[in-house]
Amino acid sequence: MNNRWLPWFLLAPALILILTLTIYPLFNTFYLSFRQYDMYSLMTGVSSWVGLSNYTETLTDPFFWTVTRNTVVFGLACVFGTMIAGLLVALLLNTKFKGSRILGIVILIPWVFPAVAGGIVWRWMFNDQYGVANYLLTQIGLTQFDGFAWFNTPWTAFTVIFFMIVWQSFPFIAVSLLAGFQTIPDTLYEAAEIDGANAWHKVTKITLPMLKPLLLILFILSTIWDFKIFDQIYVMTEGGPARGTYVLALYSWSEAFNSLNFGMASAIAMLMFVLLMFFIVIYIYFLREEKGGKQA
Repeated sequence: MNNRWLPWFLLAPALILILTLTIYPLFNTFYLSFRQYDMYSLMTGVSSWVGLSNYTETLTDPFFWTVTRNTVVFGLACVFGTMIAGLLVALLLNTKFKGSRILGIVILIPWVFPAVAGGIVWRWMFNDQYGVANYLLTQIGLTQFDGFAWFNTPWTAFTVIFFMIVWQSFPFIAVSLLAGFQTIPDTLYEAAEIDGANAWHKVTKITLPMLKPLLLILFILSTIWDFKIFDQIYVMTEGGPARGTYVLALYSWSEAFNSLNFGMASAIAMLMFVLLMFFIVIYIYFLREEKGGKQA
């Protein structure tokens, strides 16, 4: 076998698996979004073509735009919160001090914690009757949190979920950035010190510019993960109160398994896919701009 076809032959098993588990479900969802597909259709395989009806009904529903706003605002908040927390922890781990290795192991615990289990623990922590969060807040003098119901309003519920998402996501960002820090030559920092640069100048003028491609990749990965959050919200609030913490992933699931309207659920899923592709295009644009600037 010549060198032209050997790589494709070696990649074939992985490519087949990717096409089976990724591409096929995507196209099948796209197909279902144009059909009236309910429980009867699921049992019999009989469905009717409705064209753009599912998309029209979804896009003209005010609740869809409310959920989309929740998804974008909450998703971006989680992305920036995760990136900032991960960057600060990575900077801490990059400094040499006693116990840094132990700390590096400890911060990995939230990352390996199952999302459902983590959601249950955080829901217990912020319970208005016996939650440890209210107890600690009242102990430091914040008596207004005595019996405070965090999950009774969308704002406070989203706040708890935000901290839970950041807590579980920042270890991956921190470890990735720490690996990036190791690739930056020490001579750059030494030269900066000779020129009188302080710690802030080193971070803003050397570390962040050198890690910009990595930061863009981590940003888009976090965006994809945080925009399709489902497990934590379902476990902690189930979309309540009064569907106030609905995001697109939970909305699509509810249409499929509560309303048994799989066609509508597929349309919502495809619209969420388009939203994610919008951010991916932005990422590719900035990445190409970065490469173009370096070549220039």
